[in-house]
Order: sequence, then structure tokens, then C-alpha cells
Amino acid sequence: MNILDDVLDSEIKLKDIRLRMVDLFFLVFMLGLGIAIRLPLYDFESGDYYHFLSHWMEECHRAGGIGYLGITPFVSDASTINYGCMYQYVIVLLHYIAGKDIHLIKTVSVIFDVICAMTIFRIAYHVTEGNVQKSVMAFGGVMILPTVVLNSAAWAQCDSIYTAFVLLSLLHALKGNNNRVFIYLALGYSFKQQAIFIVPLLIIMWFKDKIKARYIFWIPVVLFVTMIPAIIAGRSFAELISIYGKQVSTYSSLTMNYPSIFMVVNPRLNLETRKLIIASATVAAIAILGFVAYYVRNRKFGVNGLFIITLAIFTIETALFTLPVMHERYGYLPEVIAVAYAVTSYKRLIALVMMQFVSIVTYSKFLFGTTVENMWLMALMNLVIIMLVGYDLYKQMKAREVADA
Repeated sequence: MNILDDVLDSEIKLKDIRLRMVDLFFLVFMLGLGIAIRLPLYDFESGDYYHFLSHWMEECHRAGGIGYLGITPFVSDASTINYGCMYQYVIVLLHYIAGKDIHLIKTVSVIFDVICAMTIFRIAYHVTEGNVQKSVMAFGGVMILPTVVLNSAAWAQCDSIYTAFVLLSLLHALKGNNNRVFIYLALGYSFKQQAIFIVPLLIIMWFKDKIKARYIFWIPVVLFVTMIPAIIAGRSFAELISIYGKQVSTYSSLTMNYPSIFMVVNPRLNLETRKLIIASATVAAIAILGFVAYYVRNRKFGVNGLFIITLAIFTIETALFTLPVMHERYGYLPEVIAVAYAVTSYKRLIALVMMQFVSIVTYSKFLFGTTVENMWLMALMNLVIIMLVGYDLYKQMKAREVADA
């Protein structure tokens, strides 16, 4: 038994992190378990796959693969994709790999599930000041988080891809690597525009002199570089940069199944009234986030890693709750960050559990046709989450002010 203990407690070094063999075994175990959870869901066909992703793959096959890049979406029926060109490159790459389309698409997302888990490990390691045990638990938490599993393996969605890059941006914001903050943010945005939900945090960190805004030039540079293959294939630059603008104008419902403040508004309002509310509410949401930025900027305290990830969750959740036309999947990013937040204290685990409950309810409504009465209760729970995290944020600011006095 002593020999076994010696083996399990023996250490290996990966970069600047010392892992015991028992830590490494647990990481491998959770990785395998996470994949095993996903595999039975691989043949499940979601509405998004049936109506969109499967058609994009078929269009790519008909175009012969690489030729798909040159077809302007919606100009002809040969291309109907409404994502950025980076995800289109993924589809073209999958064309040349043998296998069922649905399995290939889900595998890409699962690969990025693992990248998300690895990055959360590193974020947790930084925030907990080198606590390997908590960091390992954070990795395992992401691998088995219900909404992460469902998003990739059942839904066939790609939220893990943009989230992986946003998490890398957050990690390097924690480390003060300004170049990488904006490079990874741009890469995340090139996959999905929901990457911008991290921007309020970065603005506040700029106010607190934790990042340098001059490195923002990386964003247009990276975005242009990602468009080069599509431009060479014949797409226009103007058309490529207008994709997200067209996405925004596609939907007119006040909420797209996300439990927000708009759950209390009559969903049967006419289109013109909804458009007026959407325009006004968007400005109001920006104002609320501006209030948060102003308040935090004027409090005199030292910023640490725990405060940054707490602020990230708070600002993103606040944005989702107050902005109109939010999809239920948009809670993906703060939920993954909340895993690193939860391992810092059992009290903070409550927020993660509540977030997962809300998302499982809304995911089930879309994926499995579950009837959900009184969705306003889920909206109320989201408000409670914001208040809990906000109160924790306030206590951290007070404690840091006293410590720095």
C-alpha cells in the first residue's frame, strides 16, 4: 500500500504546474468520463442541426468542399450559412474527413469542450493561487457540466468554440498579457458575436489599469486575417463584415427562450412595438453596465483574480438579463466561468447550481419539447443569481479596500 501511495503522490511538472500522479489520473478519468457521457448523445438530432447545420454540410458537399467558401449566403440557395467565415472553414474541413456529418460537427465542439476545461483549469489555478486540487476539480466540473455536455453532444452547437477563445482571453487578462487578450477575443468573435459579452469586463479592467486598451488594434487585424481565405474565394469584404449585422436583425422576439426581464412583457405585442422596445431596452442595458463600470472604477481597491472572474460572471449575467432577443444558449460563457468561481468556496457553488438549473430547464424546452409553465420563475431565479454574485462582488471590494488601506 505504501508503494501505491508513493506512486500516487509522486510529482510531475507540466510547465510551471506541479501535478501529483493522483491528480493526473483524476484528470484523465474525468476526460474519459466526459467523453463517455457525450457519446450516447451523438445520434440525437436537434432542431438546429435538422434545420440549419445539416443543410450547411449538404451545401458544402454539393460545392465540392473548398468551392463552398466562394458562395455568398442567401444570394443563392447554394449557401444559407449565417455564421462567420471561420465556422464555414470548419465545415469545409469536415467535408474532407470521412464520417457522418452529425458526428463530425459534434466532435469539433467536443474537442473545444476539452479546451474549455483545460483553460478553466488554468484560470482556477491562477485564481486559487496555485491550488492544484481545486483546479483539477474545475477541469472535471466543465467536462460533466450538463449544459456543456448538451450543447455539443446533443445540440451540435459550437458555443464551446468561441467560449474557448474568450476563456483564453480572460486567462491572459488575469496574467496581464495584453496582446493575447485581444488576439483571443478577436478569434472568439470571428466564430460567434456572443464573444462581445466579455467586453464590459475588459472595459472595467482598462479603467482599473489592469489591461492596456492600445492593444485593441489586434482585433481588426485578426478579423481581417481570418477573412482572407473567403476573400480569395470570391466573397467581398463588405459582405463578410455585415454577417453579424444581418444576424441581429433576423429576430424580433423580446426573448428567444432566455429567462430575462422580458418574460414579464406580453409576447404577443405587434412587430413595430417590439422593435421599439428592443431599441430602447438595448440602450437601457448599456446604461446599466455603464453604471456598474462607473461604480467599480471609483472604488479604490486592489484587483485580484477572484474579483475579475466574479465581475465577469456579474457583467455577463446582467447583460443577458437586461438585453432583449437573448437565446438560452447565451448563458454558456458565464456558466463555464462559474465553475472556476465555484471551486473557490462552497458558498459560491450555489450560484453555479442555480445557473445550471435554469439552463437545463430552458435547454430541455428546446431540445426535448419539455413543457415549461411560468418561465418568469426562471427569470426570477436569474435575478437572484445576479444579486448573489453582485453581493459577493461588493463584499470583495469592501475587503480589498480594508486590506489596501
